[in-house]
Amino acid sequence: MDLSTAIQDLFGDIRDVAQIIAPIAAVIGFIGLGVMYVGSSWPLIGDWKKDNPKAANQVVVGLLFIVFASSVTALITFA
Repeated sequence: MDLSTAIQDLFGDIRDVAQIIAPIAAVIGFIGLGVMYVGSSWPLIGDWKKDNPKAANQVVVGLLFIVFASSVTALITFA
């Protein structure tokens, strides 16, 4: 096996793993974001949200990154 084939196999494996992990992370992120908004009336989540006012924004940025990364892996698959 030459170096070119080994590198192509490595990136193929990374792509396959990313295609599995990205949707799972997105679902967990959307559920977490929903719990943060709906659960604000609960004292535990409400206090945590007051202590971390940027948490929802960071989750949204993370979800956008996941959507972008999964789109890139989809484009690599079709190329």
